[in-house]
Amino acid sequence: STTTRKLQLRQKLSNIRQRDMSVVDYTSRIKEIYDSLASINVTVSENEMVQACLGGLAQKFESFQMTVCMRESTLSFFELQSML
Repeated sequence: STTTRKLQLRQKLSNIRQRDMSVVDYTSRIKEIYDSLASINVTVSENEMVQACLGGLAQKFESFQMTVCMRESTLSFFELQSML
């Protein structure tokens, strides 16, 4: 059902981790999940995508995560991808 698919995709988005993926593969995977949610009319905010991406980045991006989180203005997912 659509509800089950929505729950599965939302869980994937909240649990995604970069691990050994490249930044390009990692951010592309997040975008795929977002697109899948959009295809079943589920809206995911830009902020939610940014938070999912930041939250799952590898340890080596810890200082980058802190810098982004301390910004006064929020980033779009596209801006975050560009910075990575």
